[in-house]
Amino acid sequence: MAQESYVWNDFVEEFTTSQETENEQDVLLSLEELKELHEHPLNINTATVEDLQQLPFLSEPQIESIHAYIYLHGQMQTLGELLMLPLIDAQTYKWLHLFVYAVEVTQKEKEKDRLFAHLRNDFSIRTDIPLYRRKGYSITDGYAGNPLYQRMKYELGNSKHFRAGFHIEKDAGEKFYDSYGGFAMLRDVGIVKTAVVGDYRIGLGEGLALGGSAWFSKTTPATKPQTGIKPLTSTDEINFLRGAAVTLKPWQGWEVTAFASFRQKDATLNQNGEIQTLQTSGYHRSASERKGKNSATATTAGGAVSWQGKGLHIGATGYFMHFNKTMNPGSAVYRRYYPKGRNFAVASLYYGYSRYRFSLAGEAAYSTEKGGIGTLNRLQWIISKRYTLSAVQRFYGYKYYSFLGRAFAENSSAQNESGVLLHLKAQPWERWQIVCYADFFHNPWPRYRMSSSSSGQELMVEVTHQLNKTHTLQARYQLKRKEQGDVMEPHHRIKLQWTCTPSGKWKFQTTGWHHSVLESIGWSIQETAYCTLQKPSLRLAFMAGYFCTDDYYSRIYLYEPSLYNSISSAQYFGKGIHGVCTARWTSPNKRLMLEGKYSLCKYFDRTEQGSALQTIFSSWKNDISLQLRVVI
Repeated sequence: MAQESYVWNDFVEEFTTSQETENEQDVLLSLEELKELHEHPLNINTATVEDLQQLPFLSEPQIESIHAYIYLHGQMQTLGELLMLPLIDAQTYKWLHLFVYAVEVTQKEKEKDRLFAHLRNDFSIRTDIPLYRRKGYSITDGYAGNPLYQRMKYELGNSKHFRAGFHIEKDAGEKFYDSYGGFAMLRDVGIVKTAVVGDYRIGLGEGLALGGSAWFSKTTPATKPQTGIKPLTSTDEINFLRGAAVTLKPWQGWEVTAFASFRQKDATLNQNGEIQTLQTSGYHRSASERKGKNSATATTAGGAVSWQGKGLHIGATGYFMHFNKTMNPGSAVYRRYYPKGRNFAVASLYYGYSRYRFSLAGEAAYSTEKGGIGTLNRLQWIISKRYTLSAVQRFYGYKYYSFLGRAFAENSSAQNESGVLLHLKAQPWERWQIVCYADFFHNPWPRYRMSSSSSGQELMVEVTHQLNKTHTLQARYQLKRKEQGDVMEPHHRIKLQWTCTPSGKWKFQTTGWHHSVLESIGWSIQETAYCTLQKPSLRLAFMAGYFCTDDYYSRIYLYEPSLYNSISSAQYFGKGIHGVCTARWTSPNKRLMLEGKYSLCKYFDRTEQGSALQTIFSSWKNDISLQLRVVI
């Protein structure tokens, strides 16, 4: 009963509320990839090492223990057998229910492994309707399009060997559907491990040179290498490659990867027609935003080779990237070591070793443009079923830079940073869980708004106590000290949450937040209720809250219930109330889904909100979102 009451929204809430960093977009992208796994769960009796490596909370020793159990005792009849494994703790067991199932492999199950067996058509369309008008729609040189957000996605596949899909998207204020993409993928066909044509992401090693297919989080530090080539299934407009990629398994234990990409990129050009900044918003609403649209191109080619056996893996990877225009980031001090020129290359060596309760891995990379060096090393020791200790060390020289790197970092890119993270997950008593970490980081070269080197620390302790089958309490304290504008800013964040699950139908959560920095203080309280009905198949979510902060610096980050294939988090500052109501109806045969969402925000301390073209001349903000999904 406890596992049935734990749903995808609970998983998202646990992760998004702890990711109050500059890398929030990375968290959302990773959650979208996990959403695909949730929709296409794995049979744990047939899941390979590569399959289970896609789950960020599973360590290499835990994956080995699952395979060892199945080898020694035969196929699992229920997921409850996972509790018999000495390395699977209660939290991992709870999360796994969202991504795996246990079914004995029969001839019918084996038929699903055929290349084009059990193909499924999945089509969805979404529209967001704002019930207000921004300044950009009221002036002649403002936004070119209407205020509606629209998105259409289609996918064909059986999730095991073949998938294909495409999407188009129009942001609010844009005149046309100017974001589009598609892909076709083969997986585990002969010597082909993965092959993708179209839009894709690629991550190899620890992500220092090539990162984009693994999740890095301080609350769940990386415990496995990147997971190779993945098709782009989201509507992300920035973090992907467009072309073709393939990974082959020509010999036992060996993998060879090659990829190529050609992409148009949005950029801000200086007076000489050089690239000053690569734009990452993806918006093309106003004349200034459209001016930089597709103003640069990037051609990329690279590859990798790796070997794995007896708990050890080693590999080498690299890529070359050419821009059609010269990159010239300007003369500002903090930009002095940003990439300059047209041609860039990065190469790296990576390793990993896992044996029962212990795993160790790392990567060392070199970028050619300025001769920069970066390294990352991590280790994990599962002391017992109740205690897991992890550590991550990183050193990214200020001369090092990788356009495709996405490794664990405090800042938005793996450059100009060194640090050490220590992490402990403990379950000292039944019904108690403690998660804590300490991260110490240093930036040797001045960052934006800094005149010298800077340092910082982040400490977090989270305690969860399950009072009984119905009630759970959670408390979290987070201290982050980071220099901004040559001033040390100590951020104190406190979260208190009570969860009540009286039945499989109802779930209630009361959450309080506190955030203070220097002399600025902010707090918030919110109530969330979920209702799940079997007949008709209907899921409702209601959330209402009040926030009060002194200013923007003490802003509060909040996760909000959202539509099925999306994630919603927002930040609030000032004084006001906010609320969300969602409803999802699913047909009895699971082929049709209708959803709606209504959200509101009312400020008590202002008569307008936003700035520039985004200004709303009202203290109210109301939105409606509608989504239709058809699966055949």
